[in-house]
Amino acid sequence: MDLRPIAHWVSKHLDEGIEHEQRVVRIASTLFDLTADLHQLNAGARNLLRAAALVHDVGRCVDKADHPIVGARLILADRSLPVAGADRRALAFLTLYHRDALPRLGDEALIRNQDDRADLRKILAILRAADSLDSRSLESPQLVFGLKKRRVHVTCYLRDLTGKARRVYLRRKKFRLLEDELSCTVEVDVRAAEALTLVA
Repeated sequence: MDLRPIAHWVSKHLDEGIEHEQRVVRIASTLFDLTADLHQLNAGARNLLRAAALVHDVGRCVDKADHPIVGARLILADRSLPVAGADRRALAFLTLYHRDALPRLGDEALIRNQDDRADLRKILAILRAADSLDSRSLESPQLVFGLKKRRVHVTCYLRDLTGKARRVYLRRKKFRLLEDELSCTVEVDVRAAEALTLVA
């Protein structure tokens, strides 16, 4: 999949711009590369993840509260989105479940028997984690990643270290699927940006 026309399609729908989506693409790519030995996914999966990071919030153009459902429907119905077949279904699936409740393995909507559920759930796990590490309404943190054995460590450095920022970036539920699918532990730390300056 070529990401440029997908980004163009998303930008036509989201008046507020796609800066959040582009940041999620970068975070998701970093997480994918960092955990490659844990997930064992191929380059095609990485490209699908990056495309999903671009489209995951497209439903906000219609309804912010129900944007996962709206976005999945839009991806399936809008033929101006330049993807086909299994990729279109996969992007709709990843958009539908990028937040809120998850289906049990085997009960996922939009997935057909020929689709690789296991790989899609791993990609979804990375997407959900990446999305949780950026915000539309708060300062986007500078992120430092590390991996030791099966322990993924993320440090979020913020200039404005508010209680709300702590609550948003320390939400455990957004990392549960990643921990389950990759058999790892995720540790997130939120710190003042001055600490990053002192280290540098």
